Amino acid sequence: MVWPVPPDWRNPVRESLAWLTDVLQAPATGVTQHRSLRQAPRRTFTFDVVAAGQERRVADALIADRGGRSDWALPIWPDVQYLAAPLSSGATTIPCDPAYRDFVGGGRALLWRSLRQWELVTLDEVGEDGLELASATTQAWPAGTRLYPVRRARLADGPEETLWTDLSGRRTLTFLVQEACDWPAQLPATEYLGHPVLEHVSDAGENGSLSYARILTDEDNDVGLPATFDLPGRAFRAQSHRWRLWGAAERAAFRSLLYGLRGRQVPLWVPSGLQDLKASASIGSSSTWLTVEWAGYTLYGRQQPNRRDVRIVLHDGTAFIRRITGSAESGANEVLQLSSALGQAVAPGAIRRIEFLTLCTLASDEVVLEHHADLAGAARASTPFTAVVPDV
Repeated sequence: MVWPVPPDWRNPVRESLAWLTDVLQAPATGVTQHRSLRQAPRRTFTFDVVAAGQERRVADALIADRGGRSDWALPIWPDVQYLAAPLSSGATTIPCDPAYRDFVGGGRALLWRSLRQWELVTLDEVGEDGLELASATTQAWPAGTRLYPVRRARLADGPEETLWTDLSGRRTLTFLVQEACDWPAQLPATEYLGHPVLEHVSDAGENGSLSYARILTDEDNDVGLPATFDLPGRAFRAQSHRWRLWGAAERAAFRSLLYGLRGRQVPLWVPSGLQDLKASASIGSSSTWLTVEWAGYTLYGRQQPNRRDVRIVLHDGTAFIRRITGSAESGANEVLQLSSALGQAVAPGAIRRIEFLTLCTLASDEVVLEHHADLAGAARASTPFTAVVPDV
C-alpha cells in the first residue's frame, strides 16, 4: 500500500542512516579496534503531515487500518521530479533524470497526481535518461505528474495526532525502511600518511562544538582520598562538523562519504577549521621552518599525536599538510620544524589559517540528514567526530 499523503515541507524531512560498529578500546593505551557489523545502514524517514478535510480522513483511515505493517510503499520525498512530457497508457519507459536519485533495478517507482490518482510501477532497469519498466503503465499521465523512487517500509506504531480543528491536524510519522539501501561509497581523494583527509569546510552559519575527553580510571577504597589515573596520558578531541548541502550532487557526495566511513569504522584526518597557529614570518620556498606567534606549543604541544600534523591553508584555497618534527621558543615567537618544505614562498598575509589535523572516526553510528526541500534545494547535517590514536 502506498502512503499517498505528502509531507509538510515547512519542517524538514529527516532521513537517518544508522550503521553498527563494534569498538574495542584498550584502557591502558586508548588504542581502538573498529569492526562494522552491518552490510548496509538502517534507514529511517521522519516527516510531518499536516492534513485537512479529505487528506486527514485518508491518513487517519490508513493508519487505523494498516498501522505498523511492514509492507508500505514509501515515496522517497526529496527525490521527486516532474514528468516533462505526457506519458501514455501502456508505456514501458519513463523518460526522466535518475542521476543521484534512489531508483534501483528491480525496485519500484510511483507516479503521483493526488491522493487517489497514483500508480506504482516495478523497474526493470535504470538507464542514464530514464526508467525501463518490468510491465507497462495502466493509465496515461500528463506532464507535471510527480515521479518518486519507492522503498518498502514499516510505519512506526502510534503516531499521535495534534488536532487543531474537527477538520485538520498534524502528525509526525516515522517509517523504517525494510530493505537494504546500497549507495556508492567514496572517501576523500586527498590522502595523508595512508588515511583520507576531510577537506570540506564546516558551515559557519551554525555554532560548532569542541571538547577533550580522557580515559580516566578511578580507585577508591572508601577510606582515604580517591585516586584517579590517566593511563593513556592523552586527550581525545571531539568536534562537530556542520554541512549545508545544495543540490543533488552535493547530497550524493555527502551520502557517498557516509557510506565510505561506515559509521565509526573508517578513520580519516579531520582539520580543526580553526586558526590554531598564527604565522609571524614568511616561509621560504625551500625552508622547513615555520615561525608562529607564541601559542605555548613548545611547552604544551610537544609534537604529541594528533597535535603534530598541521594543514596550512592559503586564501587562494591551496593547502599544505606537514608534520611538526621539532619546536623551540624564540622570544615572542615559536619556531616549528616541518617535515618538508612547502615548495613555494608564502607570506603571513597569504595564510588563511594553520589548523591541526586529528585522526578521527565518526563519534556516532547514526547520522541524520535534514532535507529542507527536494534535491534541487537545501539540506543540512551534522557529523560529530572523535579522535582515535593515530597509527602513523
